[in-house]
Amino acid sequence: MIANAEQITPQWLTDRLQQNGHLLRAHTTDVQIGETFESTAAFFTRLKVTYSGESEHHPHTDLIFKNYREGWFGGGVAESVFFNEIVAQMPDPPVFQCYDFDYDRDARQCYFLLEDASVTHTETPPKEEGGFTVALYKQIIDELLKFHTQWWEHPRISQPDFLRGRGGPLRMADAATAEIIQKYCQDWRDELLPQFADKAQAELPQEMFDCALHAINSWERLYVERSKDNKAMTFLHGDLHHWNLFYPKNPETDGLYFGDWETYKRGMGPYDLCYLVGGDSSPQRHEIEKDLLRYYHDGLVDGGVVDYSWEDCVHDYRLSVIATLFPPIGWQSVFRFNLRYAHFQDWNCQELLD
Repeated sequence: MIANAEQITPQWLTDRLQQNGHLLRAHTTDVQIGETFESTAAFFTRLKVTYSGESEHHPHTDLIFKNYREGWFGGGVAESVFFNEIVAQMPDPPVFQCYDFDYDRDARQCYFLLEDASVTHTETPPKEEGGFTVALYKQIIDELLKFHTQWWEHPRISQPDFLRGRGGPLRMADAATAEIIQKYCQDWRDELLPQFADKAQAELPQEMFDCALHAINSWERLYVERSKDNKAMTFLHGDLHHWNLFYPKNPETDGLYFGDWETYKRGMGPYDLCYLVGGDSSPQRHEIEKDLLRYYHDGLVDGGVVDYSWEDCVHDYRLSVIATLFPPIGWQSVFRFNLRYAHFQDWNCQELLD
């Protein structure tokens, strides 16, 4: 297994693409190593590939080689499950093409060979004066529903690898086992909230920290009860915000893509929508939010979801508002906590805690 992009040769790339069914008679004739960049979890290298056999359909000429940092190896393995088991079973998944992946558990190395979506898409969301448009939100919801409806109460998301827990500040929405949910709450109560309070005590009133502690203590009870079986559970993106989306440069030929699937999890479907819309700081959120939730619920029903009423959806959305209080505490972000606390108040979520 190769460890970095510099080890890629035309022959190696031909072998991998043919092995995975992406090349038939054609082969790779040249690979040019391009720009490199990195994220918290991984390193990325752009590749420009030349193929023989112009008449044969072949993979994109612009590819991304993504290799995970050693400390994020588990996220890489999870992403391989995403592409190999989740995406592979979907007829039209809104994700960029994955051509190859491999990992070495002993060396804690993991790589992916992906379509370079920057050629056809941009990460800059289209935004009009006053905020994101209702039409854009509905487009995102339409694509999100492809995941939520297909994996709604699916046995796959109740298997052990979905229940063993997640790391990072987004894990409180993870419908893992009762013991793991209780451990999540303990981490926030004993470590993350005190750290945040020490940092932000001069900027936030004590009542906000008291509310956060009350939410953590109640979440242990609320979410253990809500997630004790697979009822109305689905596959979540887990970190759905506008800058984890790829917007087509030409909407006539390309669709919306979802990126950054490292934090997917089992959970309540409305959480993804709540995380997205609740992070919108524009005034229009108050005007459009319930209509978007109704549009989402209608999409679930149209997609075949049964025994999930509008009231159930609203209740799960309010629970999700509580869950979105917790990531800013982990990030120690006063701005984001203020935003989510206002959202918490808008939906009168204190009522669910008492």
